[in-house]
Amino acid sequence: MENKAKNLTIGVKKMNKQQFIGYEYRKLLVDKEFSDVYIDAYPNFGWEVEMEGKAKERPNKVQFSMKRNRKLLNQAELKRLQNKFEASMSDVERMEKQKKLFPTIQACLLGLFGTFFMAGAVFASNAGSLLFMIFLGILGFLGWILPIPLYRIQFGRASRRLQPLIDEEYDVIYKICEKAYGLSHFE
Repeated sequence: MENKAKNLTIGVKKMNKQQFIGYEYRKLLVDKEFSDVYIDAYPNFGWEVEMEGKAKERPNKVQFSMKRNRKLLNQAELKRLQNKFEASMSDVERMEKQKKLFPTIQACLLGLFGTFFMAGAVFASNAGSLLFMIFLGILGFLGWILPIPLYRIQFGRASRRLQPLIDEEYDVIYKICEKAYGLSHFE
């Protein structure tokens, strides 16, 4: 709640000499991978995306500057729908990262075990145990070769398991945006 307050400032723009329009301003930092979804969705909540740029400190992030008329009708309902949208997008981002995280951990652990076996082979070589050295060396090479196929297999499994859930969240997002569009473009 406090973070949202930092992102929200109030401004006033002079349209004519007699008419003023007050705007809310917001800056948003999102993953580059999901920036198109945010660009498409936020106008449905009454926001105008004014500026898009890369975040200097974070190369995989994109920053948006947006503004919205403060006198927008149905603003409370739009904010509620926007919060639901942001929660759904957070779930999508979490599941997309989860698809990659566990296969990466498993592949790295297998590679690490391969390195341990290879180190054991070197120590067995120094001890003069040729048969044990060959056995550990083979296990070490397998530990170095198998992480890539393991990653691909596990990533495929995670994708098959999580993709239907991600698609469901995108359906929820679509319905939220459709409802918000109806409220923000009320004529």
